[in-house]
Amino acid sequence: MNHPAYFILEVAIKDHEAMQPYLDKAAATLAAFGGVPIVGSGNIVPLEGDAPKAGSKVVMLRFDSMETAQAWYHSPAYQAILGHRLQAADNRAYLVEGVA
Repeated sequence: MNHPAYFILEVAIKDHEAMQPYLDKAAATLAAFGGVPIVGSGNIVPLEGDAPKAGSKVVMLRFDSMETAQAWYHSPAYQAILGHRLQAADNRAYLVEGVA
């Protein structure tokens, strides 16, 4: 039985113009992998530990499995735009396996 997987991204954009190509195309890369956005907000209330940088957003995407999430991340369509985000923002991204 597969468990869902979640792509979690903390992103603090430094250069909005350089980030725009990523923002314009990122959502379109999800359809082929069944990725579903479930969180995308800068309204963050820190409770424990270090808060994300001021002005950050947290994005969370749900996939049916860890394998599907990794296939999306490594897909040619996503890799083609990823460099824009990596250069235009400070990022922390990871995959987390969910519960059944």
